Amino acid sequence: MARNGVQFNVWLSEEEKSKIQQKANKAGITMSEYVRRCALGKRIPSYGDVTILQGISAELGKIGSNLNQIAHHLNAGGSVYSVYYDLLEVIKDWNDFRFMAMKLLEDFCCGKYRRKRGA
Repeated sequence: MARNGVQFNVWLSEEEKSKIQQKANKAGITMSEYVRRCALGKRIPSYGDVTILQGISAELGKIGSNLNQIAHHLNAGGSVYSVYYDLLEVIKDWNDFRFMAMKLLEDFCCGKYRRKRGA
């Protein structure tokens, strides 16, 4: 929500503030938005443990960066043969990533990372 409304102050202990901040961070929203949603009975986003997705995103970023460098070299008139081994490395990284991501997602959806309902 934009700052076009009125300010509302509330006193909290350090422990209370810390707990609210942690819950807001977990939900991926600001502390103000978290408190606002709680007070108004609105839905709070629930993403669960996103560290797996962050890891997958980081790996995709690395592979994409390598591909972008190769494409930049080729678009600048560079020789395909000069980046041949780099391209093979990117293909290997991509295949490794696919298998790692599938295993992590399988574990997340069906196995060790699955949260029980109501937990």
